[in-house]
Amino acid sequence: MPGLVFVQESLSCVVTPCPISGLHGVYVTFRLDSARLTDGKPYKPKVLMNTKLETSDLRWTSYPWEEVSGLDDEGNSVRTYQICTLDSPASYWLRTRWIPRRAATVLYIEIRFTMMECSSLNSRHCKETFNLYYYPSDSDDATNTHPAWMENPYTKVATVAADHLLRRGGERRSNVKTVRLGPLRQAGLYLAFHSHSACMALLSVRLYYRKCPPLRRAFASFPETVPHALVEPAQGVCVENAVTPAGEQARPPSMLCGEDGQWVGEPTSSCACRPGYEAAESELRCRGECRETEREEEKKVDIKTERGKEKRE
Repeated sequence: MPGLVFVQESLSCVVTPCPISGLHGVYVTFRLDSARLTDGKPYKPKVLMNTKLETSDLRWTSYPWEEVSGLDDEGNSVRTYQICTLDSPASYWLRTRWIPRRAATVLYIEIRFTMMECSSLNSRHCKETFNLYYYPSDSDDATNTHPAWMENPYTKVATVAADHLLRRGGERRSNVKTVRLGPLRQAGLYLAFHSHSACMALLSVRLYYRKCPPLRRAFASFPETVPHALVEPAQGVCVENAVTPAGEQARPPSMLCGEDGQWVGEPTSSCACRPGYEAAESELRCRGECRETEREEEKKVDIKTERGKEKRE
């Protein structure tokens, strides 16, 4: 089925011999727990930070943004940072806590914010953008003065502009921007927000990375894979009761995981069902069962056993 992604949480196969002396059949029982199908939908990303879910103070290092409680677009209470320094051309910084990057080398930063329109504020220093920076570090070693509040040692990621600007007494509309960051090498990082005479509020910040889900296709199984480039090669194994046929090159199945968390194309796989097994569920697994004659023999054995019990009784 084109575009079908099989997300498997637990798939097990219980193989037991047929209880008939001298016969070689097997019963094969497949148990699928909490499995789900997604038609080309991205796998749920791994979130490293989401301020929208925080209920207590964020306690970021500010220079000198103000942390307050506010409401998001759905009316939920969230912790926000705001600043409005229209009369000063100075720079103002805000830095998150240290964030371990875990398995990822490419991260995505989703920023939700509001920005006041400068024409409604009557200020010659006013700006309608802010800058996003990051500082990579192998440990949580930042202080109020280290690293210095300036570009280099911080690395600039982007200048962020608002699509929707607020006016006094006007409709309240927020902006959402997603920025890619990477590749990363250190164990973690700090994010930093730099305002230069802007009147704005950071409503939420979400940091996450994408990954391709576990996949079964062409009698091969591929693990959850975190991409570290535009495409990431992934190595799989033949599914239960599938093997590489004799004479084929003994290469494990392979497939490409895209940076967006989607598997790319079709797998390279020579896996095929063992003799006595047949394809099932569009080449997702190999199915086998006792032959009908063996089942009949089993029934005869059961009947003889029951008759023997009756005679003894």
